[in-house]
Amino acid sequence: MNLRATILGLVVTCCSSIGWAQADDAATNVLKDEGFEDIKIKLSEDTVFASIENHAYRGTFRGAATAIRQMERSFPDATYFELLLTEYKMPQIVVHALKREGIWDVRVDREMRTVIVRLNNVLPQHNSTGKIDLTFYPLISLDNHYLDHLFDYNIRIAPTIGMNLWKGARLTLQALIPIAHRLTDRTSEQRYVQFGVNDIEQQIVSTKHWNVSAAAGFFKYNRVGVQAKVEFHTTRNLDFSIDGGITGYQGFARVIKNRYFAPQYKVTKLDQWNLIAKADYYEPHTKLEFELQGGRWLFGDYGARFDLTRHFGEYAIGLYGGIYTGKEKNVGFHFAIPLGGKRQKRNGFIRVRLPEYFNWEYYMENSGDFALKEMGQRYNYRPDDHHSAHYWEPAFVEEYIERILNGTFK
Repeated sequence: MNLRATILGLVVTCCSSIGWAQADDAATNVLKDEGFEDIKIKLSEDTVFASIENHAYRGTFRGAATAIRQMERSFPDATYFELLLTEYKMPQIVVHALKREGIWDVRVDREMRTVIVRLNNVLPQHNSTGKIDLTFYPLISLDNHYLDHLFDYNIRIAPTIGMNLWKGARLTLQALIPIAHRLTDRTSEQRYVQFGVNDIEQQIVSTKHWNVSAAAGFFKYNRVGVQAKVEFHTTRNLDFSIDGGITGYQGFARVIKNRYFAPQYKVTKLDQWNLIAKADYYEPHTKLEFELQGGRWLFGDYGARFDLTRHFGEYAIGLYGGIYTGKEKNVGFHFAIPLGGKRQKRNGFIRVRLPEYFNWEYYMENSGDFALKEMGQRYNYRPDDHHSAHYWEPAFVEEYIERILNGTFK
């Protein structure tokens, strides 16, 4: 009798395992059809453990909400969903979703270890490595510090190749191409094709409390060198970071020959170092992000800057003020607004698209010591470095995933 019971138990277990495996495969195919990559899924009793890389939906929360909805349909008997969100195949945050009486309850944090361990032996499907995004970034600059005309303007397009190389690594190749301009300065290098961001960024560590990354290559604007960032997540809403690097100049030097500007490309030695410490706090009730940063800016001046940014879902609009060496002050505003479609599925090896967001920053001071000494300057090592893209703040992502699942945000 005991032998029969044992055999029966083994048969039931094997059948259950086969059924679960088939359900996992079916759910993986559904997520693949949605455009997600690096997919892992495992059903354990009434809980679905999953991991995805989102290259289909705009921002940091739309893809997660879509994935949970699809998994709910694939596993109708499951009651709990644990979804790990990755970037460049590195873990960023985990979504805990539970549906009670038709209402979704969502919690997002960086307690990622359990999901990572559960999925450790699951092979990822629909690999993102080597696939190329060709993105056309619009660049618009205005300068209104003139007495004889309203402003100078410069409109450029920045075709950018982006590709995941290996775990944590992203290759970016970008050119800045002039389209139309009115530039009073006839020696301005913005009249010519320039290098934008051409670098390799490597995320080295991404855990509950720490995020460490580094980049090397050409940065915006006209900088070449190396950069590193260490971020510490103290609490759910408060982060501290130190960001610094050493760079040189690359671009068209202002060489005058026969009274005319003759562009001559040059690269200098790495002789400018910068180091900025920052505190970043997100207040979920008002959706305000507070940033305070200070240290040594690009060209040797010291100072502090305070940013106040309001997040409106996928929109981010903010004000800032800064005080620099010699009591020079600057204020301005910035914004990031959606530009491309909500969904830009990558169907093949190469995808051509617009960026997810258009971002712009205006600063008031552009004359006197502030301009001559190039005070308060910094560079970007990502083409989409702003307050909407790559924004993995748990409380922010949590709110909008829950609202999408419950039908209060579209």
